[in-house]
Amino acid sequence: MIDWDRIEKFIGFGRRDAPVVFIGMEERLTSDDALDDDLAIRSRYESPVMDLREASPGSAEAERYFDPDRPPRQPTWRVMADLMLRRDGAAHPTTEERRQYRALRLGRADGDTLLAELLPYPHPKSSDWLYERFGKFHTRAEYATKMLPERIRMLREVISESRRELVVCYGKTNWSEYEALFYDLSWCDDGDFRVAQGSMRVVLTPHASGRAFNTDAQLERLAAIAVGSGG
Repeated sequence: MIDWDRIEKFIGFGRRDAPVVFIGMEERLTSDDALDDDLAIRSRYESPVMDLREASPGSAEAERYFDPDRPPRQPTWRVMADLMLRRDGAAHPTTEERRQYRALRLGRADGDTLLAELLPYPHPKSSDWLYERFGKFHTRAEYATKMLPERIRMLREVISESRRELVVCYGKTNWSEYEALFYDLSWCDDGDFRVAQGSMRVVLTPHASGRAFNTDAQLERLAAIAVGSGG
């Protein structure tokens, strides 16, 4: 049985009071066929914030993502791991260091990150709408109209309940929704980024899985904007 209330109130993976928060629009599924299993797993989550590894099913396929030697490719986590390594003092993170970080530290309950999504229902692509058969919403537009205000309110409260150093929101088409998470900030554009500084630094970026972060120079630029790091 799917627990929709639990799914809709889920915040993300990692440490609830983490100093660094990453926010995307919605989690990506590997395929349409994975949806039912994914929803069943989410229905069993014990709390609104889960350790990424503990939240994953104990299958060999899932465990591969936590193998520090050869984890599967995950472009979004690569960017996050690189930024966190530079924040922690690594001037030029290597591929191996990024693999180690995302396998062992990213989204973990004892780490420095919280990985959240603005919308709670996972999809393979943002153009998809897979939930009409569950009787939830007829269209993606109806879903967003209903769900976004409540999710913005919820994540706004979560962000404000702890001292944050940095919030990174990725996906340029959703910058207006991300801006709604924050009160009284003055935004300025800096190349491919939009930045605000208040009690914490907030950086809006292109999507972390896109071409904006293919090279080390692009990753270095993100770190310079977000945490003042660079070679």
